[in-house]
Amino acid sequence: MAVTTNTLPENSTPLPGPTANRQDLPIRSRLTALNAFLLSGLTLWLGLVTLNNVDDFGTNKALISSMITMGDLKGDPVRGNGLEWRALPEAMATPALIGVIVYEVLAVALLAWAATAMWRRARGETVSINTTQRANYALAGFMGLFFLFLCGGMFYGYWIYIGAAQQVHFTGLMIGLLTTVLVNLPSVTGAQREQ
Repeated sequence: MAVTTNTLPENSTPLPGPTANRQDLPIRSRLTALNAFLLSGLTLWLGLVTLNNVDDFGTNKALISSMITMGDLKGDPVRGNGLEWRALPEAMATPALIGVIVYEVLAVALLAWAATAMWRRARGETVSINTTQRANYALAGFMGLFFLFLCGGMFYGYWIYIGAAQQVHFTGLMIGLLTTVLVNLPSVTGAQREQ
């Protein structure tokens, strides 16, 4: 099969020729099902993270409290002394965790919306570029969560004592970026056409 480049409008119809009866051709590729699977996996993973944050509220509240009060840094005579003015009272841990959970619920909803659209594209039920746009919105929300964690953690100096958490957040960001690249490849978005 040869691959040629054709830019197709959003409400495109197949070009005439041997593939004219295959209306799904511009939007189907070997990567579309993989992208649908990846988006579904991210939805499930972040959904479980959110469920764990709700089910184990006390542990997560203690972790956020430890970070925003900067207790470990205050107890260290050398490291982080210049950052301690940024500390917040422990009472802010509960609203912070509730905010994180609300954000996660919204991100899970966006990911589920995008995954559903991508599965529809993989089955040839839709030819719209809106599927890619939905995935980009969802992945922006997903990566925004990890940017929030990384920037908030940097502000409170959590990298000094909680390096493992920082690594998880950085890994989540990288997974989001790689998924975004895959979702936006021309063979997935319909910018290329197999003949």
